[in-house]
Amino acid sequence: MPFIASLRWMAPCALSIALAACAGPSPRAADGQDPRFQPASKSDVLAQTSWDLARWTLPGGGLRTIPHPTSNSRPLTVSFVHVQGAPRISGFAGCNQYNAPYTVANGQLIVQANPVATMMACAPRNMKLEQDFLAGLTRVTATSLDNTNNPQRMTWVLASGDTLDFGRRVDPVAGGQAGPTKLVYVNAERVPCDGGAGRALCYQVRDSASQPWQYWYGDITGFQFQPGIRYRLRVVEVTDPTPPPGASTVRWVLDAVIEQEVVSR
Repeated sequence: MPFIASLRWMAPCALSIALAACAGPSPRAADGQDPRFQPASKSDVLAQTSWDLARWTLPGGGLRTIPHPTSNSRPLTVSFVHVQGAPRISGFAGCNQYNAPYTVANGQLIVQANPVATMMACAPRNMKLEQDFLAGLTRVTATSLDNTNNPQRMTWVLASGDTLDFGRRVDPVAGGQAGPTKLVYVNAERVPCDGGAGRALCYQVRDSASQPWQYWYGDITGFQFQPGIRYRLRVVEVTDPTPPPGASTVRWVLDAVIEQEVVSR
């Protein structure tokens, strides 16, 4: 369901960077969105998304021949998942499956190590394509998305000057299980609570701005919480078959940060 950004939260004039905004009308971003409500740079907007390579443009502007579903061939793919909190990139490289650790820093993809791949042989042309693709994973110098909240196109620029364009496909299932997607507000601080196995720090969450805050006793996989910032998140709700003792069987996996607001503490 499409989300219409709400401006009910009014950022207080507590930070020096906000003083000018408090003195007059709030500035608007070039796309018309309020800059107070931009996705958090430290959150992983790629988590739980999956992509097909749609076009490979060479430095001179020519197009490299790649497999594509329209030609009844299996495309090169990229999926981003969080496995027990650890981000992993994986997919099909032309001959073999691969995976590697990754991170997202200031909106830019960084593949942190050479991918590990299976060792199946295939046609020489496909093997060359796979070698170049896997080598390019660790040489992504720029990453861009057509829409931060719900991207459908992703572009990489490699150190070689090649440009890889991806189209979004059906997303990988969060945690290996199906689950509904929901929007939740997360308050700017975690508070002490009884977490079943003892005292813990809980998120304060609610489904709408008009509701009172409630405790969320579990974690939010893929979410990097920063105190002093109030969030609205899109999460996937999944069932954990082996929860820790005393913990809920329901957990959340971050799909996207929809809004964020700096608040006074």
